[in-house]
Formats: sequence, C-alpha cells, structure tokens
Amino acid sequence: MSLTLERHASPGTAEPRRAAAPHGTDEPRRTAEPHGAAEPHGTAEPHGTAELRELRRFAFEQGAGKAFVAPGPQIDPSIGTTSGQLPAAVRPDAGRPLALGTSRLLRRTPFPAGLRPEAGPAAGAETLDHLLVTAFGLQRREPSNSFNDHRVVPSVRSKFPVRGYLLQDGATRYLDVQRHALLDVEGTPAAGGEHGTTVVLAGRHTDLPPQYALLRGPLVDLEIGHNLRSLYLAAQLFGVRAELELPTRDPEGLAERIGVRPEEGWAYPVAVRLDGATPRWRPGTDRTAPTGDQALDRVLRIDRLTRPSGAPAPAADVTGTGPYPIEGNGLSWAEVLWNRTAGRTPEGIGGFSGVRAPQPYAAVADSVALACAPPPSPLLAAVARHIELTLCVQDVEGLPDGIHRVADNRLTGHLARPGVHAALDSQFGYPLSGGNDCSVRHATFVWTFTADLRPLLAEFGPSAWKLLQYACGWSAHGLVLGAAAYGMYARPARAFDEVRIARTLELDRDQTAVFQVVCGTGRFREPMLDLRS
Repeated sequence: MSLTLERHASPGTAEPRRAAAPHGTDEPRRTAEPHGAAEPHGTAEPHGTAELRELRRFAFEQGAGKAFVAPGPQIDPSIGTTSGQLPAAVRPDAGRPLALGTSRLLRRTPFPAGLRPEAGPAAGAETLDHLLVTAFGLQRREPSNSFNDHRVVPSVRSKFPVRGYLLQDGATRYLDVQRHALLDVEGTPAAGGEHGTTVVLAGRHTDLPPQYALLRGPLVDLEIGHNLRSLYLAAQLFGVRAELELPTRDPEGLAERIGVRPEEGWAYPVAVRLDGATPRWRPGTDRTAPTGDQALDRVLRIDRLTRPSGAPAPAADVTGTGPYPIEGNGLSWAEVLWNRTAGRTPEGIGGFSGVRAPQPYAAVADSVALACAPPPSPLLAAVARHIELTLCVQDVEGLPDGIHRVADNRLTGHLARPGVHAALDSQFGYPLSGGNDCSVRHATFVWTFTADLRPLLAEFGPSAWKLLQYACGWSAHGLVLGAAAYGMYARPARAFDEVRIARTLELDRDQTAVFQVVCGTGRFREPMLDLRS
C-alpha cells in the first residue's frame, strides 16, 4: 500500500464500484458467506486442504457470521483475565530498571523529520532502554478511565495483550512497563553462538475477556502488527537497525526460550533482531494441550495453523517507517506520542465522545502517507498489497465529504454519500445508549481495511489470515500517528457488521471488511497523570 496522495483540485464523482445486491434480491452477498468460502467457477480449491476450510469457517464465525452462530461479546469488567499478571517464569525481584530521560530526548526530536533513515553504531544499554520505552512505555494515567489508556491505541479495552521480551547475551528478560524495568526470566537458556539483541513480541489470548471468544485470535494478531510498527518506529528514532524474522525459525523453540506455553493462552511469538543480532534457541516441541475453554482451544488451534512457516525471507530494502513526505503540524515526537488516544468519555460511560470539527487537508494527506508505509519484510509487504483502504470523510478543507478509495498512489473514486457517518454509527458494535457513547457520526475519518480473501488464501495459504491482521495493525499504527499530529483520537474497531458496512461503503462484492479506525475530535477532557520518564 505504498502510495503518494494527490490533492483533488476539483474532484468529481467517479463511477461507483459494483454495488452489493440490495436487500430483497435473490442474489446473495458473498460477504455473508465464510470469508473466502466461495471458489471461482472451474477452479480447484486453493491448496486443497482441510485446514483452509477450517480457517474459512473460523473467519466466518468471528466475522460476518458471528450474529448467526454466537451472541456478541458482553463486556463485564468483573471477569478476570491474565492482563497485567507477570508470566510464570518471570522473576519480579531480579532485573534492572530502565534508563530515565526518554521524554526529554523525544522533545528535542521534530516530527517526522527526526527519523533516521540510516542505522548508526550498535546500540548501547541506555539507547536500547530509550528505544523500548518509546515503543512500549507508559504515557499517562487517566483518573476516570476504567479501561485505562496509558499505552494508548489500538488496544482492546486497554488490556494490551502483547508482551515484550529481550534476548541478549544468552539471557532472557521481560519488559515490565509498570515497574519500568527489565525482569529476569528463569529456565530459558540460549543455544550456543548467540550474539546481539533480539526483541520478542508474544501475544496472550487470555489477556482479553473470555466473552470475546474467537475474536481473541485476530485481535491479538492485529496488536502484534501495531507493536511491530511501534518497535520499528522507535528503532529508527534512535538509529538502530531492526530486522523482522518472518517466518520465525522454530516458533516452538522461541516460545520455550522466553518461557511461555501455548496451552497457557499464548500465541506463537515474533522475533525482531536489532543491530544484526544472531539469536539462538534450542529446538522446541510442537504441542498444545486442551485448556478446558472450547473457544480458546479453537483460537490456539487456528494460531498454530496460521503461523507463517518456511525459511525466513531476506531483509527488506526498506524499514517501513519513513522518512515520510508529510507536513507534521510542527510538533515534536514527544508531543505526537503523548497525543495518541482512543477517545474518552465521562466517568461511568463506555465508548468514546466526540464533536464535529474542521481539519486541514494536510491531516488526511499525512494520515494516508503514514498508513501506507510498507511493512518491513517482503512477505508482509506482499500481503499488504492485497489490502484496500476506504475512507469516509467529513469536514476536511479542500476535500468533499463522502466516500473515497485509496488506490493507484492517490485518493480517488469519490462517492458523494451524505449521512454515511450516521449510517456507520448505527452499524457500530457498541451503539449510543444510556451507558455508552458512540461518536462515529461526528468523526472526521472512518478508515476501513478490506481484502478479497480468496486470492489471498490462494497465494499464501492459511498463514494469510494471520499475516493480514499483522499488516492491518501495522497500517493502523500510522493512522494513530496521523490523528495524534492533528489533535484527534484514533479508535480501532473490530466491532462492526461486515455485511451492512459493505453495503454502506458500496464495496466490491469480493471485498470483506477486516478492520476499522475511527478518527475525530474528542469532546471530553480532564487532567491526566503524566507517567513519561
């Protein structure tokens, strides 16, 4: 999705895309079938595997078919999760604190020009600390926010189900952002020949509420993609070379190296080598024991089925993080990272509150440039090229309200659709009610990620599903930065009706909505506790 955005001097209305069949017609919508279930006439099933059929069924049940097979998630804050709990092998009494002063360094770094396109010398311990704090550290505490936004977006209910580990000099350490420290991990010896530093991202499905059921799988993968982008961004800010190992060599061995087991709800981890590191771990055992939770067992089964396999791809020619051809609004990186938010509400009210407010054209231009930076591996970049981005916009200077497509290196295909934001508001998973605010109707941008899953699965096999979530999370992080640079919230959303929004957005019939990011101006503010170091 690498692209440049052209200003529309006098945009006209493009030929509408082939619309979905209206209600009441005999022709069924393909988006109402299992994702990618329908096969082209006269062709064999891609890869011809039972695993692909299982994956399409899974995607259907947590996507377009969720209303038919299970009730929607009922959020109950009283139900416990593993969120915030230290993994079993981590020693809370052994480790070292992270260096202070990260925020001071970022205040002196202009956005976006402070990114370093070339890697400098190998990072010392203090530089590495600043890198980790920039990528994953706490920003603030919001006193009235019951789902605290301290590490901001796009985290589901601020549960932050992705944990960071550090492999260095044969040792394994756990990044504890609450303690602002790296804690030792027991019983995880490295194989011989290891050198350098590797960051490992491990998602844990049980950090999310059990009511999320099958949706815990793609939500964790989306957040892996977001965290990958955050890590690469921090690496470039501090001039450190980063290389994503995808597919990961022996993911079972890597999981054992950091002391986690799939049967405890962990997803297979992802490794990012820093400064040309050569990590080594012992061969692992491919196993997943039943957990007693049928939905979780299926999520773990799909996680195992969809993990990328084969030889790691060579390092990409681009880092995927810039420098960006954007205006940036004159802020520092410290200000942009602080401004990130998923939206807020008064105490006792869920959701997010907002008001309509004008934005300059640069806000959309910068957001598109940030969203479409290519991911840092040839495999992930190839998957990202299958993603289409649709923008619903209102109140932007020099841009007509309505629906726009991102294609062919420009914002194009404008459809004048008055009231499209209100329609999307009514289709949001958590609508306006006595205990919940929903401001999609007031949003400036509603970004929707879509893909035709049939060719995607045909080209990449079952791993396409996981890689698609990674790529969407990566791109969403760019939208978060673009919104923050112009004082807007960025609300990630997987809570929508795929069939209804496909009709509202007039998507091609083969396109399935995968993810959304809602951006706008917040209405509710209060003093916050600054946690930056």
